Amino acid sequence: MPKKYYCDFCHCSFPDNPTNRQKHIEGAAHQANRKFHYDWFKEPEEFIREQQSKPPCRRYLNHGFCEYRLDCRYSHIAYDMAGHPIYPAELIEWLQQRQVADASSSPSAVSMQQQQQQQQPAKRYRLPSGWKLHALPPSLKPPPRQGYDWSDVATW
Repeated sequence: MPKKYYCDFCHCSFPDNPTNRQKHIEGAAHQANRKFHYDWFKEPEEFIREQQSKPPCRRYLNHGFCEYRLDCRYSHIAYDMAGHPIYPAELIEWLQQRQVADASSSPSAVSMQQQQQQQQPAKRYRLPSGWKLHALPPSLKPPPRQGYDWSDVATW
């Protein structure tokens, strides 16, 4: 059976050989997914500067919509009479998603999640009738109330 290649950008797999891999890597969908992945890690100011440096998208300016959204090779940022940028909905949505992702990965958000978990009462589990705790295999036994001793984990 031939090996399968899994593309992390596209979340797809295909038979792995040089021809298939090259066709996939040169494909438009892979290029767009790869760009989207790396754009996610850029600073928002840098991403907006890149969008502003592109020439304006005629389709977006005329119709108010472009099927390519942020993948368009042209800019969807319009300017008002005073010269202030008017950001498109898809760019604002992308920036909001970034803010949510950044907030959820910050240490303060993690500590808030831990506090919420501590405030919730612990769930009590009951064994089905007829089961005895001492008869369970070690992998199914509940953890001890005082927790595990992790002080010498590196020694095993």
